[in-house]
Amino acid sequence: MNYQKKYLFLLGIIVLFIIFICGCNSIPGIPTVPGLNPNPNVNPENNIVSYIKVVASSSTMKVNQSQQFVVRSYNSDDEWVILDKSKIKLWKWTVQGCYNCYKDYVVLNPKSGSLTTTFSSTKAGTFFIGVYYQENIGDDYITDYTEIKVVK
Repeated sequence: MNYQKKYLFLLGIIVLFIIFICGCNSIPGIPTVPGLNPNPNVNPENNIVSYIKVVASSSTMKVNQSQQFVVRSYNSDDEWVILDKSKIKLWKWTVQGCYNCYKDYVVLNPKSGSLTTTFSSTKAGTFFIGVYYQENIGDDYITDYTEIKVVK
């Protein structure tokens, strides 16, 4: 019996050590923001946005949970570029299957003007979270999306 107590104590210490090293954000069930700041600290010399990427902390989530999505921008040299949040024209979601069957079960907020958005669904499905960026009025939109599976 004494051996089992030592084993459980040692296991508890290992778990606490892992949490200490990795941080609380890596505990399953707690949504995390991919990176602390959606923008780099400084712009590279070539600061013209060539493409954007929507990133999330996980590609799956459970119903009734929320997850934050972040948009990052890159130049033609694949360097991370500072993005102006006022040029985020639209955050949008769609679903594989019948959109009208899901629209009352999904929340996406904010829908524009932010480098991040938060998504939640009370119904399981395969969703696509997308963003539309427009550098100047009259320019084409630069877009990207990512897939998220919501499971029970």
